[in-house]
Amino acid sequence: MKTQNSHNNDNKKISPKAELAGFLCLLLALGLFCVGAARLLTPKRQDYGATWGMYLKEEPNTVDVLFMGSSLAYCDIVPGVLYEESGVTSYVMAGPEQPMPATYYYLRECCRTQSPSTVFIECTGLAFNWPSDTERYYKPNLTFMPWTENRLRPALDYTESDTLIGLLWPLYAYHGRWTELGPGDLKPQEADPLCGYTYLEEICPLEGFTERGVSEELDNGVYEENLLFAGKILEFCRERGIRPVFYITPSVGRLPDKWRDRIGRDLQGLGAELVDFNDSFDSYGFDLQTDFFDSFHLNCRGAEKFSRWLGGQLTRWASPAAPHDPELWRSRGELFSSRLEGTLKAEPKYKDDSTAANATADKDDKEGKN
Repeated sequence: MKTQNSHNNDNKKISPKAELAGFLCLLLALGLFCVGAARLLTPKRQDYGATWGMYLKEEPNTVDVLFMGSSLAYCDIVPGVLYEESGVTSYVMAGPEQPMPATYYYLRECCRTQSPSTVFIECTGLAFNWPSDTERYYKPNLTFMPWTENRLRPALDYTESDTLIGLLWPLYAYHGRWTELGPGDLKPQEADPLCGYTYLEEICPLEGFTERGVSEELDNGVYEENLLFAGKILEFCRERGIRPVFYITPSVGRLPDKWRDRIGRDLQGLGAELVDFNDSFDSYGFDLQTDFFDSFHLNCRGAEKFSRWLGGQLTRWASPAAPHDPELWRSRGELFSSRLEGTLKAEPKYKDDSTAANATADKDDKEGKN
C-alpha cells in the first residue's frame, strides 16, 4: 500500500497557480536583488553637485532658500555663512553643467521634501549647448536622483543609448564597481553639514576679466528650449507661492555682453527677476590673485567673501521663517569657518586656469566632474 501511495504522489502535477506563484516569487526576489545591488554599486555622491542622498537627509520643511543651477552655484554659495549673516536657512541643490530642463526637474523634486519661500536659479544653464553631448550634461545630473517622475521624464526625453539604459538600469552602468567597493559604500549617507556647497582650496591667480565663449549652435533651437524651461520654473514657483530669482554669479570669465543682454531681455519678457552679481563685483573684496579656483569659480576664500556679502543682503529676497535647529545651523557655519582657517594657515595650493584653454560654456573640468 505504501508503495502504491508513493507512486501516486510522484505522479501528481504542480498546479498552474502554484507554478505562477513560484514564478512571481522568483521575479520578486530577482527584482529585490537588482534594487539592492544597484543601490550598493551606484557611487555615493559627496560633492560637486547632485548630492541627492545627503539632501534627502535634511529635516523636511526647514529650508527657507534653495540655490539651483550649475557648479557656479555649488562652488560659490556657502549656506552656513549665509545663516550666520542673516538667520536664513538655505541649501545648494545644483548639478554639474546643469541644463535648464534639468534645473526644472530638480526644483520639482526638491519641493517634495522642502517648502522654500525663495529659489535662486543660476542662469548660466540657459547658455549650455547640452544636445552636443547629452551624456556629459545629463548623466551626472540624473544618476543620483530619486526614482520619481522627475528623474524618468528628462532621462526619457533627453538621453538615449547607453546613457538612457544606465539611468533606467544602474546595474548596467556600475556593475564593474564590485571590486572597488569599500566600507563607505555600506554606510548610509548623512545630512551634509556644508548643505550642498563644494569646498575648493586651490588658487588660480588671474590677471583680468575674460569673455566666456558661447556655442553658436544655441540658436538652433537649444536656447529656445532652455528658455521654455525657465518659463516652466516660473510657472511652478507661482503655483507654489515661491519667489524665483534668476541670477548671474560673480566671475572673471563672463558671458559676452550680447548674451548677457539677450538673457536679461528674455527673462524680463517672462516676468522674471534677474540679478547680475557682477554689477557689485567691487563690493565683495575679491583678490584676483587668491580668491578664484579658475576664471569661472570662486575657491573657499572667494566663496566666503561673496557669501558674507550676500548673507548681509539676503533678507531683501527672503526672511528666516522655516522652523529649524539654530544650534545645528550655527555648527554648520562654524565647521566651514574652522576648515577655512586651516586652509589659510596651510601652504597655499596653486593651479592653472583650467577654463582658459577652451573658454567656452561647454567646457569646464569641474562642472563636468561626475
